[in-house]
Amino acid sequence: MRKFIEFRGPADYFHGRDEIIHPFLRALDHYQSCAAGSVFLIKGPPGAGKTALMSELSRHAEAIGYTIAGNITPSALYDPAAMAKKLGVPYTPRRERGGEVNAKIVRLFRKKETVEQSSVVDIIREAASSNGLLLLLDEAQHIADLASPSSVKVEATSTLNMIHNGQVGRPVILLAGGLGTTEMAFESLGVSRIEDDLRVRLGPLDTTSTRAVIEDNLRHQFGMESPPAGWIPTIAEQTHGWPHHIMCYVEAVRQVISEGGEKPTQAALGRVLATGLEYQLAYYQTRAHGIARNQRAIIAQLFADQPIGGTIAGKAVMDALAEQYPREDAVEVFRRALRQGILDERTDGDYAIPIPSMHTWLVSEYGPDRSIEAEKQDSPILHSYKKELRARQDLGR
Repeated sequence: MRKFIEFRGPADYFHGRDEIIHPFLRALDHYQSCAAGSVFLIKGPPGAGKTALMSELSRHAEAIGYTIAGNITPSALYDPAAMAKKLGVPYTPRRERGGEVNAKIVRLFRKKETVEQSSVVDIIREAASSNGLLLLLDEAQHIADLASPSSVKVEATSTLNMIHNGQVGRPVILLAGGLGTTEMAFESLGVSRIEDDLRVRLGPLDTTSTRAVIEDNLRHQFGMESPPAGWIPTIAEQTHGWPHHIMCYVEAVRQVISEGGEKPTQAALGRVLATGLEYQLAYYQTRAHGIARNQRAIIAQLFADQPIGGTIAGKAVMDALAEQYPREDAVEVFRRALRQGILDERTDGDYAIPIPSMHTWLVSEYGPDRSIEAEKQDSPILHSYKKELRARQDLGR
């Protein structure tokens, strides 16, 4: 198995997501005109392209005058010094009576030094111009960690609510991206009722956008001015439109064509598909880290008779785990599966395995005698590159 490679950051070639970009642009214009702001939330499983989308949205915001604050950390939501450092605002801690007081303004009144403390919102207001400020918070599900101690929760809640309710006094938008649990994390800090237009559940790219990303990479990275017939649709089919999987196969082309020196023949395509599959399988193993094999099997058996994308009630998953593990362990396994993207909550409150090929992998690898049936359903090209993959694994033994 090849070493897992994480594909994160801005996309070299971005396509699609117009259904998200257009509402975001409307929000930018609206809040810029009324000097207000809110939270714009993007949630989705790992590998859905949240970070790349946030980068693209930032580019649009900057083009109309917003100042972009690179990725802030959860601590900046309650710590004025951390936020000031991130936004480049002068901020000098001042010592008083042997202790350190975070002070921005020091006034003299009746010969006595009085300290006026700055809140995080004061720092944000100072950094924001009349054209607006866009704060980026990636991996936003981690703000759930701010729920304790109570002093941290109070400060973070105050900051988030003032941004969410447009009370900073300047156009300020918090662009937050995270896993499916992110909305619950915001609710734990008192931020609820995020408007539908400002809340996005990120799924796969459409077929046209998927093929466009693959074509751009083949042409511009690997010099294929006329990619061989069948390459783009064949690769696109295996990715299911998931940006991470697209990059798995782009990396596979690099391995086979650029570094391996092969010509883009049909045989080379088979090796590209086999190599891309290796990266996908390594990705799934990484996502399932910390979930024991038997625990994976319990989840797989629940989904064995479900179609791709089929959902199961969270209680059914919990009850199945609790049959073999203490309830508190079952709860932790369920939460880990959510955090790591093995499971994802749907709009109706039930849960699905978010990526079609991850569903197939989990059921065929850990389900009840499903591997043979899954193999029967393979397309000829899929069967071919699985055969190539098995041959590689046999050579490595």
